[in-house]
Amino acid sequence: MENEGNSQPSIPTQSLIQASPTQSSFKQPSHTPTTEVPTANVETQTTDNADIIEGKKLKSVVWDHFTKIVVNGVDKVQCNYCKKLLGGSSKNGTKHLHQHMNICVQRKIAMRGQNKGRPILLTKMTKGKQELVAASYDPDNARKELGCAIIMHDYPLSIVEHIGFRRYSSALQPAFQVPCRNTIKKEILKIYEAEKSAVSKMLDTNDGRVAITSDMWTASNQKKGYMAVTAYYIDGSWTLQSFVLRFIYVPAPHTSDRLSNLLVDCLLDWNIDTKLSTITLDNYSTND
Repeated sequence: MENEGNSQPSIPTQSLIQASPTQSSFKQPSHTPTTEVPTANVETQTTDNADIIEGKKLKSVVWDHFTKIVVNGVDKVQCNYCKKLLGGSSKNGTKHLHQHMNICVQRKIAMRGQNKGRPILLTKMTKGKQELVAASYDPDNARKELGCAIIMHDYPLSIVEHIGFRRYSSALQPAFQVPCRNTIKKEILKIYEAEKSAVSKMLDTNDGRVAITSDMWTASNQKKGYMAVTAYYIDGSWTLQSFVLRFIYVPAPHTSDRLSNLLVDCLLDWNIDTKLSTITLDNYSTND
């Protein structure tokens, strides 16, 4: 009787289970219903997730020059310069993209003058003190200076293919691409044409006459004969000037007619045939 105010009628446990509307909270059903999701939404989500995963891997430098696109449901990569389509699946990797970058003509045209005048800091010794000075890097000028060094020191053209020289050049300036043998040969011929044009102008503007010397010699390692033609003149400031006009291979036999024809061709090529003062030859027997 003392708990009459708070007491509740006792209900059997079995009756509670049967009468409760939340039966599923006490007993899990044998089959769990699933919510159907449209197939299109699933494919779109997968594609989005794939793009996010692949996006985390786009760390190669090639992605500065290519754009990922989808063509007819297939992943492709488009070159930003020539618009060529390449394989864009993650299974393809990036090796074929690097190869395309090296042969893409439109990219070479677009990148031709991009590295010119790039400011860099160099160390320079001034009055025994080391200072930092601003300079600019020009790949065309670097290639020209390499050609001048080969000419000045009689280096073989194959020096540009030596591994040690390439490693040294890369350490000195990583942006400089060491040219191949054929490219540096063209650069040397370009330097020759520029020097020839400058010497021709000096010879044309000179009022005095020109003295010519010709010398024949044979290379000991090749057993081949060569002719060297040198011009001498006094300029307006009374300074003696000399230039090697031609250094040419002379096939055997070295007859007097062949030597004289080569010498005349040289004089006509430099347009000094009417400005000669003297011609001095060596004691070769065919010069008699």
